[in-house]
Amino acid sequence: MSPTRDLVGTSDLDIFADTLADVAAGRRPADELDRLPAAGSPLALRLRRAYGETLAAGGGPQPEPLPHQGETVIDYLDRLTVDWSDFERAGEITRDVVHRLADDKESLRKLVYDVEHKPELLAMCERHQLLDYIVLYDALDRGIRLRLHISTEDHFDRPHDHRFSFSSRIVAGGYTHTWYHFDGDLYAEGPDPEARRYLSRHNPDPRAEGVQERLTPHIVRREEPGSCYTLHHSALHTTFTTPDTVSLFLRGPVEKDRSVIMDKAEGTLWWRFGRQDEPEERRRQKAMGLDAYREIRERLEKLGVI
Repeated sequence: MSPTRDLVGTSDLDIFADTLADVAAGRRPADELDRLPAAGSPLALRLRRAYGETLAAGGGPQPEPLPHQGETVIDYLDRLTVDWSDFERAGEITRDVVHRLADDKESLRKLVYDVEHKPELLAMCERHQLLDYIVLYDALDRGIRLRLHISTEDHFDRPHDHRFSFSSRIVAGGYTHTWYHFDGDLYAEGPDPEARRYLSRHNPDPRAEGVQERLTPHIVRREEPGSCYTLHHSALHTTFTTPDTVSLFLRGPVEKDRSVIMDKAEGTLWWRFGRQDEPEERRRQKAMGLDAYREIRERLEKLGVI
């Protein structure tokens, strides 16, 4: 097991091992292994050799197929329950789902087009400075909400965390991905009602002076199409995207009341809360709406994502 996996997600070797399992199952071509950063390391070579020997002997772990012949990824989602209290297992399941969906363009296209006819999903789609996202599927009562993220033309180094754990799979484009170590615990004192006053880069939290001095880069790597990882809600990271980056994002239930966003250039931070805890003005500002959704859908078609 990677020493960083429980804290921040998956290492390069974790991704190599997952890809190797997909190759063995016939879901991916073998040459994808050689494009991964860890492919030439001694440990990766030993993993590859040992896995091949185990498969040849007829044993070892196998990726789980969809249980019912002819079942689509959407059918699978309809009966899937993910327990995020078992972070390792939740990561395995959700990475498998986003891999399958990224490779199943017909199902992905159907999910994107269905949003127009599902007002409850369209109402959850949002536009932000750095990305837009479409909510494709929502079943948080079963531990899953699926989104499609599309980067904007703005790119900033903004370390942040999330209120929930998630798995993400890059479909197009890519980004420089930095995981950070923070000296301390931003949430040690529990809920902070005053944080609700500081919800924008235009109105940062004045109590946060010096906080960024406790932040140091921990892991830096390049995420390309096919890259997939799972991130714990406690992890701080930055995704510095290239234009037209698209990713599938499968999240779990909320595990804390707020998340943080930092602006390294300005030395400031502000907070994000769930929709139910935000002012009405904030909800209106980030709402996507039908016209914007259709524009983004057209952009996804031009990019060949759907």
